Amino acid sequence: MRARCLASMLVLLAAPVLARDPARVAPESAPSSAAVAPAGEPGQRLEVKGVVYAADGRTPVARASIYVYQTDASGVYRPGDAMGNRDPRLMALLRTDAAGRYSFTTIRPGSYPGTRVPQHIHYEVAADGHGSRFFEIVFDDDPHVSDDIRRRAAQPGSIYSLRRIEKGPAGEGVVVQNVVLGSRS
Repeated sequence: MRARCLASMLVLLAAPVLARDPARVAPESAPSSAAVAPAGEPGQRLEVKGVVYAADGRTPVARASIYVYQTDASGVYRPGDAMGNRDPRLMALLRTDAAGRYSFTTIRPGSYPGTRVPQHIHYEVAADGHGSRFFEIVFDDDPHVSDDIRRRAAQPGSIYSLRRIEKGPAGEGVVVQNVVLGSRS
């Protein structure tokens, strides 16, 4: 089990290297809103939405590329390939709208089977002239979120973004995830 946890952490740490893969950059025609998980996907329904901002934290970035991916409710990326995050089944490529907004519907992901890795949604966000950001949403109420992850999530530039799930009008969970990109340097 310890080896599996270490392997899970290595996969998480390797994610920024994979971001240079052109398949993880949204085409210019990508929408600003999408369904990551289809309507019949088992699990708690979530709407995730936010705005991508420039390094100043105030200026919205239009047409930023967003690649999100996650496990299903049982904690696997693809049936028969639990750690297959190079080709996840639940993913979307988005471009922010003119006001820097994006949104997607999905389900709450599961923790990797047999581990204490928190439930998470991976983000790879980039925009020409604004740099990029690689991180994952973890959920405030997840029992696998350790004190160390909470401390790290509170630091600027962390790979963790600790989010609370609010209740939406139809009973779905709603998560707001704004993103601040770095500078070109």
